Amino acid sequence: MKSRSVINISIIGLLFIVLIQLGGMVYAYKTQMKEAEQSINKYFWMAFTETVDDIVNNLPYPDGTKVNIIHYPVRLKLGKNEFVNRGMQQTAQVLQKVYKLKEFPLAKFDSLLHKKLEYADIKGKVTVERFNVNTGEILESTNAGMRTTIAAITSEKAFIYKDRGEAVRAIVVFPFANIMRNVLILFAVTFLLLGVAVYALVLQIKSLIRQQNNLQEQQQDFYVLAEQMREPVIEIISEMPRENWNVIEEKSTSLLGMTEKTLSKAKTEALLNPARKRISLKTFSIIGLTGIFLLLAIWSAYLYRISYERMEFKVQDNFEKAFYDETYYNRCISFFSVYKDRKEVIKVTRNTPYVDRFLENIRKLSVEKGYHFWMNGILVYHIYNKYDVNSQLHAAYTMQDSINNSAQPPIVFSTQFADSVFALELHKNDISSESDIQKLAYPSGELLAHTGKPHVGIMDMTTKLIPLDKDSTECVRGVVRSPQSHIVASIWYMLLPLGITFLFICICVCIQIHIERLQRRLKQFQQDFTYSMIHDMKSPLNSIMMGAHVLMGGKLANKPEKIEKYKQLMHDECEHLLTLSGKVLMLTQIDRGELQLHKETVVLLPLLKDVTEKFLLKAIKKVHFTLDCKENYLVYADMFCLREVINNLIDNAIKYSKDEVEIAISCEESDGFTMIKVRDNGIGIPLKEQQKIFGKFERLPAGSRKSGVSGFGLGLNYVQQVMEAHNGTVAVESVEGSYSEFVIRFPLC
Repeated sequence: MKSRSVINISIIGLLFIVLIQLGGMVYAYKTQMKEAEQSINKYFWMAFTETVDDIVNNLPYPDGTKVNIIHYPVRLKLGKNEFVNRGMQQTAQVLQKVYKLKEFPLAKFDSLLHKKLEYADIKGKVTVERFNVNTGEILESTNAGMRTTIAAITSEKAFIYKDRGEAVRAIVVFPFANIMRNVLILFAVTFLLLGVAVYALVLQIKSLIRQQNNLQEQQQDFYVLAEQMREPVIEIISEMPRENWNVIEEKSTSLLGMTEKTLSKAKTEALLNPARKRISLKTFSIIGLTGIFLLLAIWSAYLYRISYERMEFKVQDNFEKAFYDETYYNRCISFFSVYKDRKEVIKVTRNTPYVDRFLENIRKLSVEKGYHFWMNGILVYHIYNKYDVNSQLHAAYTMQDSINNSAQPPIVFSTQFADSVFALELHKNDISSESDIQKLAYPSGELLAHTGKPHVGIMDMTTKLIPLDKDSTECVRGVVRSPQSHIVASIWYMLLPLGITFLFICICVCIQIHIERLQRRLKQFQQDFTYSMIHDMKSPLNSIMMGAHVLMGGKLANKPEKIEKYKQLMHDECEHLLTLSGKVLMLTQIDRGELQLHKETVVLLPLLKDVTEKFLLKAIKKVHFTLDCKENYLVYADMFCLREVINNLIDNAIKYSKDEVEIAISCEESDGFTMIKVRDNGIGIPLKEQQKIFGKFERLPAGSRKSGVSGFGLGLNYVQQVMEAHNGTVAVESVEGSYSEFVIRFPLC
C-alpha cells in the first residue's frame, strides 16, 4: 500500500468519525432545545398565573371576595391547563380594564420566571417582553440590551389586554449553554485524541512501508550481487585446472569487495529504526489506550449525570402532579361528599359589582340563547401572597390544610390513587420503569404505607418528601425502580457516535501495536537476512581467496594431498555460490511473477538419497534419515526447484529439532497426486502459527520455537510458491513438543 493511500484512508476515516460526532451533537442539541421549549412554556404560564394571582390577592378587598369569573363555552372542550391559562389572561385584562391596574408588573413576572427556570436547570439569558401583537412593536422589556440569536427560544404569548392587542412573552437565549460548553470541551479533547491516534498511525504505517521498501531494496541488492557473482565464479572454476591462483585470488578479492560494499549498506539500513522509537510508540499505545478508557468513562459519567438530573426533575414534577391530583380530585371530592354544606374550601364572602353584573349577563345569555359556560371564580386570598417554586404544589398545600382543619376525622392521603396518577404521568413522559408511593414517618423514616416494594434499592430513584400536615410528622414520596436503562436510552444519540469514535481509536491503537510488532519482526528478519548473506557470500569467498593465496605461495608444492584438498574446498565453495546464485535468481522470478519452470520426469528415490547424503556430510547435529520410497515413483517437475523444496523442508526439520534428529521421508501415490512427506521429531509448531509460516517474511517467534534459530521467513514461502507453480500443494501437520510433518503434493505424470 502506498503512503498516500494510507493517508487518504486515515483522513477519510477521521472525517467520517467527526461527522458522526457532529451529527450526534446536533441531534442532542435539537432534542434538548425541544425539551427546553416545552419546559419554558410550562414555567412561563406558571409564572404568569402566579403574577396575576398575586395582583388579585393584593386588591383592597377582604378575603373571599370574588373579583372575576373565568369562563369559556362548553363546546370548546378545553383542558384544565388551557382553561386556567385562558382564565388568567381574562383576569389580567379585567385587572386593568375594571380595577384600573396601571401596568402589568413585568419585573415581578421576570423574577418568578427566572426562579422557576433555575429550578429546572435552564440557565440561559432571559428577557420578558410586553409587545403589540398586531404591530410587533416591543412596548417594554426587562432586558432591552439582550440580543437574540438562532439559539433563542420564544415562549407562547399571554394576552394582558386583548382589546388593545397587548401581550407578554419570554425569550430564553441558549438555555443549555453550560451543558453544550462542557460537551464541546469533551468533544475537543476526544477529537484531539482521535487526531493524535490517526496521525501516529499514519506515521507508523509510513515508517513500516519505508522499512519494507528498504528491506526489498536490501534484498534486491543481494539478488543483484548474487547474479553478478555467477560469471566471475564460473571463471574462477575455469582457472582452477590452469592453476592461475593469482587471477583466482584477484577475482575473489574483487567479489569480496563488492560483497562488503553491499553488506555495509545493509548494516546502515538496519540501524535506521532505533529501539527508542519503538519504545515511544509502545508508550504512546499504552497512554493512548489509558486515555481512551479514561475519557470514555468521563464522557459516559457526564452524559449519564445530565440525563439522570433531567429525569430526576421530571420524576419530581410528575410526583408533585400526582400529589395535587390526589388532593384535588380525591380528598377534596371526598370532603365535599361528606360535608355537603361546604361547597368551597375557601368561603366566598362577597362579590364585587363587576362580578354581579357578569353573572347577570351570563344568566341572560343562558336563558335567551342557550349558551353554556364552564366558570370558576377568582378570589382574593391575602395569605397566598408568597412565591413558591410550584404554584400547583402550593395550591395542594392550601387545599390540604383547609381539609385537615375542617374534616373530623381527617381524610387520609390515598397512596393507591396517587400511585395510579404517578404511573400515568411517568408513562406520558416515556418513563416505563416500575414506580410506587411510600408514606413515611418523619424524621424516623418508619414506613407507614406503600404500594410496591417496601425497601428502596441503591439503584432506585426517590423524590423529595412532601408533608401531609403542618408538623410534617407524616410525609410521602415517589420511588422509581431501577431507571438506569431509561437513562441510558435517553442519551443513545450521544453514546452511539461516542462508541463509534472510541472503537475507531481502539482500532487505530491496536493496529499500531500490530505494526510495532511487525516492525520488530521485520527488523529481526533484516538482521537475520544480513547475517545469512554474510555467511553465504563472505565465507565461501574468504575460503576461495585463502586457498588461492596459500596455493600461490608454493608452500604446499611437495604436499599433493593438501593441494587437492584445497582445490576441492575451493571447487565446493564455488559450487555453493553458483547454487546460491541460482536460488536467488528463482526468488527474483517469483517476486516478479516471472518464474519459468523447466519440467522433466524425475525419479524420486535417487534424488532423495543424494539430498540426504549431502545433509549427513554437513550436519552439525546427529541426524538419522529413514527413506520409504518405491523405485518407480516419479514426478514431473523442475529438478532444481524440487531439490530446493526438499532441501528447505529438511533444513527446517534439522533447525527446529532437538540434539538428535529423526527424519522420516516417505512417498506415496493417492487421488491423482504423488505425495512426499517429511516428518521430524522436533519441537513442533503451535496450532495458531501453522497458517502463518507460509507467509513471506514470516517465521515463528524464538520464544515459542525454543530453539532460538535465526531465519528470514523465505524458505517455506518459497516452497509454497514453487508448489503452486507446479499446480501442487504444501500442507503441515504438527503437535507442539512432538513432531512436524510437511506434505508436498505433485499431480501424477
